[in-house]
Amino acid sequence: MVRYNQIENAEFFAVLRVRIQHYFKSNELSIYAEDVAYAKAIVLIGAYALTYYTLLHTSAFDLYLILCVVLGMLKIFIALNIAHDAAHRAFFRNRKLNDLMLFTFDALGANGYMWKLRHVHSHHAFTNVPDHDADIKQSALVRIFPNSPLSGLHSYQHLYMPVLYGFYSLHWLLFRDFKDFINTPPNNHLTYHRKVELIRLILGKLIYFTMMILVPYQLLALEFYQVILGFMVMQMSASYTVAIALASAHVGEHAEFPEPDRTGQLPYSFLMHQLITTTDFATDSKLLTHLYGGFNHHVIHHLFPNICHIHYPPLTKILKNTCKEYGIGYNENKTLIDAINAHLQLLKSRSKNNLTVAMPEF
Repeated sequence: MVRYNQIENAEFFAVLRVRIQHYFKSNELSIYAEDVAYAKAIVLIGAYALTYYTLLHTSAFDLYLILCVVLGMLKIFIALNIAHDAAHRAFFRNRKLNDLMLFTFDALGANGYMWKLRHVHSHHAFTNVPDHDADIKQSALVRIFPNSPLSGLHSYQHLYMPVLYGFYSLHWLLFRDFKDFINTPPNNHLTYHRKVELIRLILGKLIYFTMMILVPYQLLALEFYQVILGFMVMQMSASYTVAIALASAHVGEHAEFPEPDRTGQLPYSFLMHQLITTTDFATDSKLLTHLYGGFNHHVIHHLFPNICHIHYPPLTKILKNTCKEYGIGYNENKTLIDAINAHLQLLKSRSKNNLTVAMPEF
């Protein structure tokens, strides 16, 4: 059984926790969503509904494709701003309300139940640990771990993997949720899923594909292949929008992927492990912070996942100052371009040597 090392840098983490608590107490804030988060959720859902309504009333194919791009982006922004916090029970104080908000995933074609099992109980429990973090998994298309054979194909992975990222969302909709339902992600102590969850999974997919393919085909004067093309454009838009967040947070040039020893013990404590395996990007950008639901402030999220993203910017400043004070490393790419370049450099360098790398699962 994999386990973390004994607590290290205990004073640092104790001081950090006290300072975080003081921030909320002194500003008379709760750790949950505030008015800004509620307003943003309403705006995003409203924008999604308005875009979909406009899509169903357009007669121009080029405008239809543009609206599909917008829907794909909004799909991810809604997931990261609302459903992500709900999965961590950080949006509302009420547990049932958070569970209800998870259904936004289902409305977007994914499955909230399976995503929570994968994200909270697998990814957050053992971030970047091979074979234990379901989001970081070996693929035959990419050379990930040092004991994996190196093929000539891998020499070009920095060229073809960015292309394949465009199919991430479609793969998720059609395959990943079902695969996770059959083979529960690591670190989930479940022997079976309730039948109602299977019904929810299938029904959610049917409704989504009906709304995004069949309804436009019936209402618009478009050929079926044009509707399918629009749907593909929508999913590619969603794929690249979310790939920016996923690749930037855990799969940069200097990312670490700790492995347990023969006894199952990892080299770091849980909190230090989160600091080492997670990277922030463009934390000074208010636009990215709002659009990506604080995903660019990812280190503080992994240290305190039960706090709503709306509070991340000031908490990240506290984290940076405390790390500097105690001489603790803090991973950050200053800009979004830096984060993307770091990921591409990782793909290129790891195609030639035995250094460990991990990729989001395809």
